Amino acid sequence: MLLSKISTDLSLLWPSGVTLNLEEKMNLELGLLKIHEHEDFEEVLFWGKIRGIMKDYYIAMALNYKTHKEFPYKRFFWCTSHNWTFAELAPLRSGESEFVDRFNMNFSGEHDKILVEAIEDDQKDEDSDQMVPGDQEKLPNKNFTELDRLSYVVRTICHDCQCVPVGAFRMTPGGDLTRNKNFEGLGIAALREMKNYGHFRPVELAEKREMIDRGDALNMADFFDPIEKDTPKGSWSLVTDASGTLTCLRSQLWPGYFAYCKANCQSYGGVYIGDGIKHSDLPFML
Repeated sequence: MLLSKISTDLSLLWPSGVTLNLEEKMNLELGLLKIHEHEDFEEVLFWGKIRGIMKDYYIAMALNYKTHKEFPYKRFFWCTSHNWTFAELAPLRSGESEFVDRFNMNFSGEHDKILVEAIEDDQKDEDSDQMVPGDQEKLPNKNFTELDRLSYVVRTICHDCQCVPVGAFRMTPGGDLTRNKNFEGLGIAALREMKNYGHFRPVELAEKREMIDRGDALNMADFFDPIEKDTPKGSWSLVTDASGTLTCLRSQLWPGYFAYCKANCQSYGGVYIGDGIKHSDLPFML
């Protein structure tokens, strides 16, 4: 959700029931503006809110399109309502992601809370005789904190959920991705079809990858991975309002992510407002 559209586009999410109060909107807009002022980004977006027991986390996403082939460079920032000051959310280091699966539970809101304590090198050496081969590599070299978990969860939700309508972006002759200024929105009929929404992420499906490598994406609108091919089948639900001009997509895998698209205009986007817990049992319920 673009910084300039927070107030207006949140109203388009009314079918989902999610929103922000006036204080949140005002402080987020100021915080996002500071990111824009202090960093050289082409776009700064409100990514979402992850609810915690004691405090909530607010997430911003910044994008640079130029000189980044096929997909923009993303950086994430976080803050709480304690001071509304955004700080960069560093990616996890190699091997740390395996600790995340142990904590599919509510966030506390205490970013420095230690979830897995680090094991010092000398302690590893002392315990090595009692370990199964390969276990040493699974021990963290630094404390694994809630902020580390937050970093992983945000990036995973972004990968699994962030989506845009077909035609909203285009590939330039130089291979860069850019917003399509000529995009006039989806028609009322197209608005209701899942095939007209794609993942906003580097392309992964083989057939789409081949199309880009051949240079065909330059003349096509649907070069992103379509969300209708997500597994398990049924990962998304689509609701259209009574007028038929506004659609809200909801992720069943990550409850709390919603994408919206208004017919025949450039009003589209997405936001996550939830507890950061993956619906891991979804494949067994569909």
